[in-house]
Amino acid sequence: MPVHMLSEGGGRAEAQIPNHLQRIEIKKLTLDSECEDKYIKGHVVLKYPLNVLPNGRQMLKAVIQEHATQQSSSGIMSINAYFFGMLAKDFSDAVKQGGIVVVTGFSLIKSPTANKDKRHPCQLELFEEKKATVYVQNPKYIYVPLNELKPGVVVNVYGVVTYYKHPFPTKGTDYCSAVTIMDQSGRKLSCTLFSDKLEALPQIYKVGDIVRFHRIKTERFQGELKGVTSAGFSALTFDGRVGGPVIPRTGSKSYHFVEEDQRMLEMLRQWAASRCSPSEQNLSTVQPKQFFDLTCQLVAKAELVKSVLLKVWDGTKCSHPVWKVLEEEDILEGNAVLMYELQNLTVDVQVYDNHIEVAKSLKPGAYLRINNLHAKLHASTAKTQTSNENHLQFHLHGGTIYGRGIQVLPADSYDVQELKKKLESAEVRIHPNVSDSVLLDFSINEGTLHAQLERYQQQSVTVLTAHQHMKTTSLSNVKNCKPPQKFRIRAKLKSYEPKSLYQSVKRCCPKCRILQEIPDDESLAHLFQDASTRPLNLNLHNDFWYKTAVGCTKNKQQIAFHFLVEDDWEKDAEKTSVMVERASLNEIFQLSRRFGNIIPVTSSEEQLTLLDLSAPFLIQGKTCYYGCKNCSNVTDVRPLRQFVQQESWEAATIAQSLGIQLLQHVFLVKLELDDGTACLDAILWQDAEKFFRSLASEAEVNVALQEELERTMKTLCPPGKGFGK
Repeated sequence: MPVHMLSEGGGRAEAQIPNHLQRIEIKKLTLDSECEDKYIKGHVVLKYPLNVLPNGRQMLKAVIQEHATQQSSSGIMSINAYFFGMLAKDFSDAVKQGGIVVVTGFSLIKSPTANKDKRHPCQLELFEEKKATVYVQNPKYIYVPLNELKPGVVVNVYGVVTYYKHPFPTKGTDYCSAVTIMDQSGRKLSCTLFSDKLEALPQIYKVGDIVRFHRIKTERFQGELKGVTSAGFSALTFDGRVGGPVIPRTGSKSYHFVEEDQRMLEMLRQWAASRCSPSEQNLSTVQPKQFFDLTCQLVAKAELVKSVLLKVWDGTKCSHPVWKVLEEEDILEGNAVLMYELQNLTVDVQVYDNHIEVAKSLKPGAYLRINNLHAKLHASTAKTQTSNENHLQFHLHGGTIYGRGIQVLPADSYDVQELKKKLESAEVRIHPNVSDSVLLDFSINEGTLHAQLERYQQQSVTVLTAHQHMKTTSLSNVKNCKPPQKFRIRAKLKSYEPKSLYQSVKRCCPKCRILQEIPDDESLAHLFQDASTRPLNLNLHNDFWYKTAVGCTKNKQQIAFHFLVEDDWEKDAEKTSVMVERASLNEIFQLSRRFGNIIPVTSSEEQLTLLDLSAPFLIQGKTCYYGCKNCSNVTDVRPLRQFVQQESWEAATIAQSLGIQLLQHVFLVKLELDDGTACLDAILWQDAEKFFRSLASEAEVNVALQEELERTMKTLCPPGKGFGK
């Protein structure tokens, strides 16, 4: 068969064709070209219907264009190709418009339409009897140009972002984003996108980014074609700059991206480069009255009466005098040394209205993109301040027009990598008198200020606050001293255990000091499964201080709910306390998302009792509270009667009333320290929460906090680097 289908999963088309064939570029074809054992490769940009010639022979015309990355500033990249006989029929059946083809065994003749269609002066002719062969790699997805869209269809599209609004929560459970895109056809498409998951919406950083939408539905609204999300909608976002990274920004764990996608991306980048004027500016180039996008690093912040102040820098110096919002900078959250060193390079950005909450959540050291930032001359009202009328000030006004807002950029993003280069080359003012105790917080073998700010953001080092009066002792002297003694040391972290810091969270009894591992879900599931087989005692249902309801699961398993309320619990479920009997672990966790306090119980002959203390005695949301088996003296649950009228339950108070010694969450980390004189293992335990500036109880259930702790330790002890580095 003269048409061969290539597997998209088999890699590039060239890897699946005979080795003896050699490629020739379309722009190098002439009537004198030697075509034997040569092939051309491109994608089918136009495919015409199959025709029948007067002699009864079938014929099909297609236009083949070379990959965008092979194009140069000179030369024609597209050529007309004519297929005859069964080859035309097979090509019509097998090849989709947009597919990649490798054509060999062709002949060249002069094109009679070259002056009209502006394509190659030659055209290809392919006959099966002359051993012409076509290798086809059809795309899995077909992308429709924006000017060919029709209403009421679900399509896949590529486009350059010309306008966008950051995702915002709707009045329901979804998030919404507005995006307008344009492609080479010159047609625009405005899209309104909804999703219950924020990460499913396109992660757009600026106008000029390129997006790929799968399964977007077109609708006609007020006479214009609009795009809306449909079932299975997905989005990829790419940097729109020529030469930018090909790695997309997406919340999807897997996505389809092949050679054809890269071709379309590069074509859009080339097209957009000459048409889309960038809105991004450096501080050194910004002028009064401009609205611009700024990529920068946060140095410090402060909460003011009606705004939030962000002190930022981008490695360049503003060409205008800059208005300073605060005369006294004591209220600023940030490192005083760094603020001093960067004082000639930072600018004050005042953030208003709907952007305030985002600004409050930012940490010094974060990399930011501030969109639609307004540079304006300071308007002075006091006569004594007239000298400041020519000072430039920066405002992020309320609203979301033109993508106005603040985004925290990932540290590994292309924009941040480019920003770091500018920050590293910036000329800064060095503080003349920096004490050793301050440098301890910011000088661990890193010379650049932006790296110091990164560590400040991650809170990766603890500042000494109570032992500066003690002299530093070498580890070799520490090891030679007889314990117990206290020392102040200065050393590098050589290694630590456990590597997965969530495993460092333990439970500790403050009375007997016993340490317990966090039980895994499998062990707990077995425990609750055993309890679910015990029969219900109907005599214990409906006492004066609780009301009982019995329900059935899909497996016809009876579960008893003993509500500690007098009124209808459905009115305020999140404040309701309920004792649950015969439920599985999964069912317990589902109930904990609905009710404020869950107490797993079982029936004895006379009273409801707690389960074995291997199980939690109280569950509040994601937090489980356990008791010490050695130090607790539990009889039954009747002491809970005194809490029926209380809306808020404190775990410690509940534990005390039940005779339970409450276990506390603690960190337990082994550190290997080295100061050049000796190595020493240290156990970080009692002061670990101060060190990490986090609660161990939160680290057990908060994945984001676990990741932050991981980053903290990797900053102190970078993986993959020799200790000497």
